[in-house]
Amino acid sequence: MWWEIEYQPTTLFSLKTSEATNAAGKSLLMPSPYAVKMALLNAICTYDSIKSAEEKFVLIKDLQMEFALPEYIVVNNCFIRIMQESRSETRAENPNIMFKSTVAFREYVYFADSIKISISNNSITDDDLLFLKKYFAKVNYFGKRGCFFQLKSFSENAIDTLTNDYSREITNKEFFSDGRAKVLVKVDDFGHKTTFQKVNNYSSEKTERISKIIALPYRSIKSNKSFTLFKRS
Repeated sequence: MWWEIEYQPTTLFSLKTSEATNAAGKSLLMPSPYAVKMALLNAICTYDSIKSAEEKFVLIKDLQMEFALPEYIVVNNCFIRIMQESRSETRAENPNIMFKSTVAFREYVYFADSIKISISNNSITDDDLLFLKKYFAKVNYFGKRGCFFQLKSFSENAIDTLTNDYSREITNKEFFSDGRAKVLVKVDDFGHKTTFQKVNNYSSEKTERISKIIALPYRSIKSNKSFTLFKRS
């Protein structure tokens, strides 16, 4: 069973892929499961406690997620100025120069309407649902800080199957049998061996991520050097 959560974006969205460098930051077309779960953990820590986040970590880690995006998505290509740490030879010449201004590539995604996130967990209880509803309502950004979202709804009743507007993991062969165009996206999620300490910024343990390839039912209908327009297929 799935529970549907709807968010209204209030700013442009950007979330660099794992392989992106600081100078060339291509964005995912939507939040990754990893980003959503980290935003949820941050809300629990902020409005409740770190202990509560740790107690609910397994519940959050095991959530399955799929995404339904608006009919139209625009990806804007931008060159911006950023501050980058100077190389060691530059600092040797002038120790006062720690950072320098440089040009970087960024993508910012415009959603024409709200996005939906559906979550599923076979062992979820009524108390778990109440807990998730409370703290999903307190999540206000995904991806980069400043990419703000506002909760619109959290479904009262579960649904058995997702509509074809939703993303699917690449392993779902039936999703590819309808002849519609698909955009493949590589996203991060929590691994099975991930622990709370591995995602805790104040811990010395390294985080553990797994990569998933998901398909979004979209096709590019127009593009130039400044933008790419996607339409749901």
